[in-house]
Amino acid sequence: MKRRLAMLTAVTTMSALAAGAVAVAASSPTVATGTRSNVTDTSAVLHGSVNPNGSATTYFFQWGLTNAYGVQSVARSAAHGTKPVSVSAVAAVLIPGTVYHYRVVATNAAGTAVGADRTFKTAGNPPPGVTTGPATEVGKNSAIVTAVISPNNQATTYYFQYGTSTAYLQQTIAATVPAGTAPVTVAASLQGLEARTIFHYRIVALHSNTAPQPDGDATFMTLPRHRPVPNIHARTRPSRARHRPFVFTTSGSVKGPNWIPTVYDCRGNVTVRFLLGRRSVGATLVPLQPNCTFSGQAVFARVPGHHRPATLTVRVRFAGNGYLTPRRAATETVTLG
Repeated sequence: MKRRLAMLTAVTTMSALAAGAVAVAASSPTVATGTRSNVTDTSAVLHGSVNPNGSATTYFFQWGLTNAYGVQSVARSAAHGTKPVSVSAVAAVLIPGTVYHYRVVATNAAGTAVGADRTFKTAGNPPPGVTTGPATEVGKNSAIVTAVISPNNQATTYYFQYGTSTAYLQQTIAATVPAGTAPVTVAASLQGLEARTIFHYRIVALHSNTAPQPDGDATFMTLPRHRPVPNIHARTRPSRARHRPFVFTTSGSVKGPNWIPTVYDCRGNVTVRFLLGRRSVGATLVPLQPNCTFSGQAVFARVPGHHRPATLTVRVRFAGNGYLTPRRAATETVTLG
């Protein structure tokens, strides 16, 4: 009986030892995100510590402009000891004057441990800020493109890219904005363009130690060699107003040919004139809306002239723009009183 008890005790002890060995091997690593050193305009050394807790462990650092990170170092071994070891990685190709988030991550067969988020700021000035502006003085074969540049206290080189697609393919001669903190408006003249063509363009700016910073795409359309005549429709309601104040609403649309996008031909104003005989008794200037429609009101406090009721002639005229010629709508009449 004693022999059997001794054997059971030995087996129990061995099982307990085995269970303890498994528990140590199954422990995930312990990590701590450390400081940073050797911070330059475009790089920094990131530090941390990793305790493998007795299991073969690898680690890497993550960094980026937010705590979503997005970039990580090559995974390296932290061995399989039971004490914390110092680890580091070089974060390179960074943006000057910019705040970065970083952390250390370690993993082994038992799991993954993530260090706390920390931040640092690279040295130097941040890249220039850029905003592509509108195209002005658009002609048949030319245009002036504009932009706003924030130099961020460093001399800034800039140029415009342009072309018939977002591949651009052409660019203006580079120019320089002096160091400063205030935004600067810049412009460039584009010549030798093809008429009746949509062009894409954008501003690109850079410091001597940064990559080019392009802004978003913008477009303009050069004027046609011969402006087409638009279709114009207008209607004034009511046809008769009986009580003061006499209110009339004139609505309609102006539309050019389909090859002119609405963003270009839906520009300009429509003049609505009310005439008693040959005498103008009221006029309203109505802008075209982005969908090429217009609507304006005319209010008469009394019946013009000496006779009641009075019949007025309504003449609606589109003033034209660079893409469309002026055009009148069909004449209408309305009655007051």
